[in-house]
Amino acid sequence: MHAITLKDLDLSSPIEAIINKNTIPPKFKNCLFDNYIPDKDYPSQNQAKERLIQLVQQIETFKRKTPKNRLLRKFLKTNKPPHIYLDGVFGVGKTHLLASIGNSYTGPKVFLSFSELMYLIAYFTLLDVVNMLSKYDIVLLDEFEVDDPGDAMMGINFVREINKTDTIVIATSNTLPSQIGARKLDLLTFKARIGTLINSFETIIIDGKDYRFRQPSLDFSILNSNLKEVFENYKPKNKAKLYVNAEELIDKLREVHPTRYRNIAYSLDAIFIENLRPFSDAELMDALRFTYLIDMLYYGNVNIFASSNINDIWDLFHEDLKEGKFKTKVGRCLSRLTEKCVLLKAG
Repeated sequence: MHAITLKDLDLSSPIEAIINKNTIPPKFKNCLFDNYIPDKDYPSQNQAKERLIQLVQQIETFKRKTPKNRLLRKFLKTNKPPHIYLDGVFGVGKTHLLASIGNSYTGPKVFLSFSELMYLIAYFTLLDVVNMLSKYDIVLLDEFEVDDPGDAMMGINFVREINKTDTIVIATSNTLPSQIGARKLDLLTFKARIGTLINSFETIIIDGKDYRFRQPSLDFSILNSNLKEVFENYKPKNKAKLYVNAEELIDKLREVHPTRYRNIAYSLDAIFIENLRPFSDAELMDALRFTYLIDMLYYGNVNIFASSNINDIWDLFHEDLKEGKFKTKVGRCLSRLTEKCVLLKAG
């Protein structure tokens, strides 16, 4: 495929089209329970895998045997399988398992990030989004966030409404590596905010280490190369490659509704970002837009190359951003960049 510019990208699709297009992301399209390899040092990984295999079977049985008539269902005492809250640190395979559910289940399902869900609810209404998603048997919800009370309550209100339907929500959530000791507090926070709905949820905790630090996916032999030279020599497999200045990219992110960032990511095989600079504590909104773009690039399995004067990708965000209200988003972004980004020296 060829090189493109930002102007070549089609960012005009209707916002609601995001739901119809939300199949399993390209990065996870081949994820199955069979190729999820649990770390033997962390038994909870295999336990989670086995429980989720069982859950898929439960849902299939429920959908096959449950009558549509609610009165008849009540008479037969048919119980809907539980919603699932899958918690763990970054990089232990939660999204792999989430995608494995989607790839194994033969009925209608939809994959959304929690951020996408929030953007959809803000653009439409809560009940509109519930109506859109209730036609699916399973909503696979990646990265449920409890650290922001507003978003957490919006997510819980969504679950409360969709719980009135036959749709089952399976959500992943992250515990920051620095907060492993506080996981019980995070779960208590989740349980307190979700109230009586907790009886509809089953919590599964996965322990382990971030595999992204163990298995970098890109060739780092080009670290001393010029970004433009790397771009010119890069041969995309079946999509386009994009070279863009960081400021130009951030300007574009301000113009486009975040639900359309997926259009950027899913059009690309690789993105080359020139002069990527750190985000200051005064640039919260730009930083959040960038973290969401990285989520979409990660889902799209896009290779990321960037030139910058920072020495380490973890210096990309000001300390107040890494430790503040949105630390989960920032931490996830840095973890994913560790896997997908090659950082070259600017100049």
